[in-house]
Amino acid sequence: MHIFISVDIEGVAGVNEGLQGQRGNPEYEVARRLMTEEANAAIRGAFAGGADTVTVADSHGPMRNMIVDQLDPRARVVSGRARPLSMIEGIRADHAGAVLIGYHAAADNFGVLAHTISGLAFRRIEVNGVRAGEPTLFAGHAAEIGVPLLAVSGDDRLEAEIAEQFPAARSITVKRCISAIASESLSPDEAREKIEQDVCEAVQTAADTEVKAPCTPPLTVDIGFGKQLFADAAALMPFVERTGALDVRFVAKNHAEAIGVLSGFSLMASALA
Repeated sequence: MHIFISVDIEGVAGVNEGLQGQRGNPEYEVARRLMTEEANAAIRGAFAGGADTVTVADSHGPMRNMIVDQLDPRARVVSGRARPLSMIEGIRADHAGAVLIGYHAAADNFGVLAHTISGLAFRRIEVNGVRAGEPTLFAGHAAEIGVPLLAVSGDDRLEAEIAEQFPAARSITVKRCISAIASESLSPDEAREKIEQDVCEAVQTAADTEVKAPCTPPLTVDIGFGKQLFADAAALMPFVERTGALDVRFVAKNHAEAIGVLSGFSLMASALA
C-alpha cells in the first residue's frame, strides 16, 4: 500500500508567524525542525497503519525545508521547485491515500497564517464558487485521480474547512487560532503523538474512505490578487478574463491545469513584487 504525505509549515504546532517560514533566521531553523518531526510522526503512523511505501513532499515556500538526513529513512522525499503539481507533486493513481501535514486555512478566511499558495499573490481564490484553500486544490487533484484524502493536520479553522469540503477525512487539530499570528498550541511532543496515532488509524481504513472532491471539472477559477499589477500581468494571458481591478477568471479542464496556472501566477507575482 502506497501513501502520499504533503508537508507544509504554517500549520505545524508552535508555528505562528511568517518569520518562522522564512530562511535566514534562527526562528526558521527551529520551525523547519518542528516541520521535519511532524513529517516523521506521519511517516511512522503510515507504516504502522499498513503502508509499504511512503512518499513525502516538502511543500512550503522553496520546497526545501525539511532536514532530510533527519527524516525517517523509509520514506522517499520530493523536494525543490518549480513542480508541475506543486504541493501534491509525486502523487499517483496507485496511492491508497493522501495525508496533509502542517496545513492552514484558506486565503480570505480566519486562521493562523491563512493563505492559499501565496500570501503575496492571492487575497482570495474561488473554484466553482467554493472558497479554495490548498486542500481544496491539491486534495481535489488527488480525488480526481482516485486517491482519497485520509487526514489533515493544522489549526481549528482548517478543521472547519476540511469538515465542509472533505467530510470523510480525519482532522488532526494541533492548535487553536487566536489571531493571524497567534495560537494556543499543543506541545510538539503531544502534537506528534496525535499525528502518528491518527494517521495510523486513517491509513488502516484507507480502502473504505470515500473519494470525493468539493469541486468537479470543468473548474471556473476566480482570483482576487493582492495588487492591481498582478492582475494586469495575469490578464495578458489569452485564456484569462479580467473581472475587476484586482480580479481575473479562467477555466481549467482539471485540477492539475488549475494548479499549474495558479503556480505560474504565484511565481509571476514574486518576480513583480
